[in-house]
Amino acid sequence: MTAKTWTWLASASAAALLATSPAVAAPPEKPTLAIPAGDLASALPSFSRATGLQVLADPVLLNGKHTGGVRGQFDAERGLAELLRGTGLTFVRNGGAAILRPAAQRVSTAPAPIAAPIARAEVAPTQEEPATVEELVVTGGFANSLARALSEKRKAANVVDAISAEDIGKFPSNNIAEALQRVPGVAITRDRGEGLFVRVRGLGPNFQIVTLNGRSAAVNENMRDSGQSGRQFRFDTLPSELVAGVEVGKTPLASLDEGAIGGVVDIKTFRPLDLGRTTLALSATASRPELAGKTDPRLSGLASWTNAAGTFGVLAAAVYDQRTLRQDRITGVGWSYSDPTTSLGRTLIAQGINLYPLAIRPTLEREDRERKGLVLSAQYRPSDETEITLDASYTKLDDHYDELTYSADQTASSLVAGTAVVKDGTLVGGTVTSTSQIGREVSDLAHDNLMVAGKIRQKLEDWTLTADLAYARAYSETSKPITRTRLQGAIGQTAFSMTRAKDGIPSVQLLTTDFNNPSLLPFRRIEWRVNDATDDETALQFDAERPVAWGPLSRLQFGVKYRERSRSYNRADINYTTNLAGKFFGAEYFDPFPVSDFLGEVDGTLPRTWVMPDPAAFWTLRDPNQKGTARADQRNSYHVSEDIAAGYALSDIDSRLFEAPLRGQVGVRIAQTKQISSGHADTGSAAIPVRYEKTYTDVLPTANFALELTDTLQARVAAAKVITRPSLADLAPRLTLNSSGVQLTAVGGNPQLKPFEAWQYDATLEWYFAPGSALVAGAFYKDITTFVYSQTTNIVVDGLTYQLTSPTNGGKATIKGVELAYQHLFKALPAPFDGLGFLANYTYTDTEATYSPTLKDEMVNVAKNSFNVTAFYEKDRFAARASYSWVDDVLQDVGGAGLSALNDSAFGSLDASVSYKITSQLTAAIEAQNLTNASQWQYVKGGWFGGYTNYGRTVSFGLRAKF
Repeated sequence: MTAKTWTWLASASAAALLATSPAVAAPPEKPTLAIPAGDLASALPSFSRATGLQVLADPVLLNGKHTGGVRGQFDAERGLAELLRGTGLTFVRNGGAAILRPAAQRVSTAPAPIAAPIARAEVAPTQEEPATVEELVVTGGFANSLARALSEKRKAANVVDAISAEDIGKFPSNNIAEALQRVPGVAITRDRGEGLFVRVRGLGPNFQIVTLNGRSAAVNENMRDSGQSGRQFRFDTLPSELVAGVEVGKTPLASLDEGAIGGVVDIKTFRPLDLGRTTLALSATASRPELAGKTDPRLSGLASWTNAAGTFGVLAAAVYDQRTLRQDRITGVGWSYSDPTTSLGRTLIAQGINLYPLAIRPTLEREDRERKGLVLSAQYRPSDETEITLDASYTKLDDHYDELTYSADQTASSLVAGTAVVKDGTLVGGTVTSTSQIGREVSDLAHDNLMVAGKIRQKLEDWTLTADLAYARAYSETSKPITRTRLQGAIGQTAFSMTRAKDGIPSVQLLTTDFNNPSLLPFRRIEWRVNDATDDETALQFDAERPVAWGPLSRLQFGVKYRERSRSYNRADINYTTNLAGKFFGAEYFDPFPVSDFLGEVDGTLPRTWVMPDPAAFWTLRDPNQKGTARADQRNSYHVSEDIAAGYALSDIDSRLFEAPLRGQVGVRIAQTKQISSGHADTGSAAIPVRYEKTYTDVLPTANFALELTDTLQARVAAAKVITRPSLADLAPRLTLNSSGVQLTAVGGNPQLKPFEAWQYDATLEWYFAPGSALVAGAFYKDITTFVYSQTTNIVVDGLTYQLTSPTNGGKATIKGVELAYQHLFKALPAPFDGLGFLANYTYTDTEATYSPTLKDEMVNVAKNSFNVTAFYEKDRFAARASYSWVDDVLQDVGGAGLSALNDSAFGSLDASVSYKITSQLTAAIEAQNLTNASQWQYVKGGWFGGYTNYGRTVSFGLRAKF
């Protein structure tokens, strides 16, 4: 960090400490209480009105509870302890509220491998007794974890949903994204069958923020095909065993980092004093991906030690796993409209053809992944007034990737007369003279992610001061260069037949050649590439808060935060052609095709084996003196930095509206962003260095209110201004050319992009009709005043015309939708049916965007409908669960021809698990993912086939031990 940065932070921290002056009025020291003996549920509102301390409790806890009353001068916590004497209840403080809990509450905060933890609750002392600390014994159970998550949702200031480690550790999930599928309004996008990104309320991953223990997480980049994700956190880098819980905030708070129009996903790691006692947990799992046909190990362990006084603890958790993946795909599908200004277009139109296919590319992808993860934590809490926490986490993902592919080009200009099959103006079959490219890509990729952080909390009389310092770094690289070995040439006549998406894959019949002939095609080139990307952030934050009694205001909080973030991306390429291009090679340069059941799960006639180049054999023939061009490497590389200075202030609301308790939080956050983008721009004949600076300021007010209409019915309303910053890759002055396909394409950035800006509004009604059960309905509306989308134009480089896709700011957009969630634990049923439980959620999102004065359409990368249904049974030693998640079609191209991007068809996946507790310390589990062997499909405008992916089902068997 620069000297200027530290000077700014020192000034900010001084301002924060000065703000603790007596200019802020303190609440009454000790209110006089006169609450008679009687029904506890009736006594609590009187207590809250007298002390200003809001008390939250599940109404079921209060049934039949009586209090002996309290009289005299007490501070709020001592008075509540006296009021609860003899009721079997205790409480914990959470900001300006006290949450009632039974003296022995069974709520899970640990994943399945973790020993049953102990949560600690501080019980305020009475006048007659010294202060005591009562331990709440906590045990596992999926139903209990759901009940806890519902309790967290009910008491939260904003609209939030949560899952605990019980869900993550015991439900089939390779990472946190997959565990989040059952959260209302959350869906995921998959890569090679594993959850990669999350979408909240239909919005794409670019609209979400991911934090780790409330701190911004660094982001690993996509190295495999150099298609960059920007700010989207890759969940495949974080094993689920390292995580204690996740919260998804759907409405913002002024105290949270700005940048999410969708939601804030906060991942919480384990901490020793939260577990509460010395713990050792181990797990071992063997997984078998059916399509890959290999058994993979997964090992995890956690050790936590806490001293006898419960004031100091240290924890370490580690994970090691291997995963073998295989995907059978058809990609590279292209379509085109008949252009009446060309001779080909006029010829096709004369035959009634307005739309015709260009090519398809069957592809076999295989991967070997190795993932390691480590979490370290230390906590020192000598008293309620002081706490010091140190956190560190590190994950590393190594990926060996091997791709085999061929193309079959459907050259419409060579269409044999009389063979055309036309349906609804679309050429869907015929005989043509084709060309093909056979290729093999091999690469070794590595992603590591590090965060180290420390936090100090100190209470000084009524003030609580907090300082937090964090450093996060994500590094992605090609640990061995990407090499693509390619052959290309004519293959004679082929007969093809296209389909609509989900009706089967296209058919291709080679009439004059055989793809298994090593001498079929001449060599084209070896493509060599190295990539690396570094994303890092240093952040320092100061917060201060205190209770107040200013009418409806019960607590004040304010803070400042400074973040320095940067992204460096480097890429270098060489195309080896000397002594290789145009030559034919014999069988000794090829390997046998590795599988016999390629695309075996789907109907369609096309070549399912082909010659497989041996990269090592061809590599020895390359000319080592051949070099890449500095110009190309320069225009592919860039550096983007952001310095963000933010400050906020908020207040808790504790009042009544029409005699109903009203609580909430209002605040404002101000953030100033200084952005610098540097790289090289291409003039068409040369790359020149460029640097762009931009500074902008956002004022972001927030308001969240919850009205307790009855003991079981709660209404929420919220309003806020929010932003989402553009992808760091989109902000880069870069230009990437691609000449490997039929169409020359290019991808570029735009340093002048403005952030997405929006006002959003939420209204929710929550009915908690039984313990651990609820019915929730919500509506949301987002009015985006500026948004970013991709536009396509032509660019000429070195005399060749490329189709350039680059981001630009559009006009206005609106997002509106509803969210429904139902959760019920059937505890009232007679045994053995009292172990049943069910939860379901559904989200509808409707969008409209103005792309130009004459063009309106839906927003891209938004799912209109999504839902999840989960049923489970837990009784004694046995537990079983099944969950089905479904996401609607997702458009990637709107407003134009609709043929430049592949849209994702609706997709649903069924996961399930069965477990049995052999002893009190040992549990066995069988889990399965994608039980129905569902495949992913893509389509272009008109519903025609655009792509197919099948990754099969995965079955796992594991043992979990806790001591």
